[in-house]
Amino acid sequence: MPRTTRSAVLVPLTVTAAVTVLLTAGCTTTVAGTAAPRAAELDAPRPSAASPRAQPGGPASSEAVTWVNDICGALLPFVATASTEPEIDPTDTEAAIESLSEYLGDAVSSLDGALSGMDAAGASPVEGGDEIVDRLGEALTTFRDSFANAKVDVDAVDSSDPQQLLEALPAAVAPLQELSSFPDPTVDLRNNAELDAAAQQAPSCQELSGNGG
Repeated sequence: MPRTTRSAVLVPLTVTAAVTVLLTAGCTTTVAGTAAPRAAELDAPRPSAASPRAQPGGPASSEAVTWVNDICGALLPFVATASTEPEIDPTDTEAAIESLSEYLGDAVSSLDGALSGMDAAGASPVEGGDEIVDRLGEALTTFRDSFANAKVDVDAVDSSDPQQLLEALPAAVAPLQELSSFPDPTVDLRNNAELDAAAQQAPSCQELSGNGG
């Protein structure tokens, strides 16, 4: 199963970088913070209580392939959004904040679409699939709410007030940084032998794998 979380995890880091650019452009005061994880650390295997990845026992049913293809297809817009950095012009603080707000709004919209798309896929033809998607939906809802709250706070920042830029902007995106340690919500799909086999045959899952790493 494709590792969709890799791109999702990169979103808080991308937003953090954008905020750093804004603070550098609009303020001369140094802002203390925690260094973002390096790419190698992001790619390193995460500890998990889940069982080792199951090995597919053979070709998956056409119903399973169709269902998993729909699930992966629902996730594609969010992965595409997560993989695109917001355009930040350090010479125009107001425009940069608007760009960051638009980026967060796009993330919310794509996550709403992912949740709706997973619902539209219907019941899983494979035992255990419904429970897996329920947990995935809960994880994506957590992302969605964090992005929505961050957008509200970013929209309230006064770009002409250096002190507010210094204090309010980092606070607005702080919850997104916490998502960088969020566990992989798709691990259960990879540990289901039939769903894992179906993902290898599903075009949307192969596209998702190419986009998400």
